[in-house]
Amino acid sequence: MTARRIFYAVWPPEEVRERLWNSLAPLRDATTGVRWIPPGRYHVTLRFMGEVDAALLPRLLGAVEALAREPPFRARLAGSGTYPRRGVPRVYWVGLKADPLLRVRNLLDRELARQGFAAERRAFTPHLTIGRTKRGCTPAGTGRGRRRERELSPVSEWFRVEAVHVVQSRLFPDGPRYANVHGVALKGDADPED
Repeated sequence: MTARRIFYAVWPPEEVRERLWNSLAPLRDATTGVRWIPPGRYHVTLRFMGEVDAALLPRLLGAVEALAREPPFRARLAGSGTYPRRGVPRVYWVGLKADPLLRVRNLLDRELARQGFAAERRAFTPHLTIGRTKRGCTPAGTGRGRRRERELSPVSEWFRVEAVHVVQSRLFPDGPRYANVHGVALKGDADPED
């Protein structure tokens, strides 16, 4: 059997991703040596599974099906930063504020454990990766870019999260390409305030 590189994701609406891209122009202009990710690839990774044997795909799809009973919820882009926090930045990100997303992630983790997958050891910090330092580069304008990053106010509008997707990632020299393998609509009863 062949392996597939799989992760679970939430995709913000296309118009939100486009507005975010436009709002990041000052950061892109101030910092070179970074491969800026196009807005069509902006997503929040709920859980990265890595290379998974294709025979296990039904179990991965089964785990996400449990999320269908969760209600849709509101989220917003908020904050930005880099990983690592000190030294040369390798990843540039924009945060996501959505308390219900933590509940969805915990439920997904429980379902994956029931399907026999090991627990995730890293803490979950909801974010969209917006750029990666090119291999072997120290980004020019890093100091200025970091100052701008702290001052950056990415679009902060609210949007609804209505689905979770199982996504296949294929790596290419110009960056990964993503394809939704399966999506599950969040159909539970929403909180009246959402």
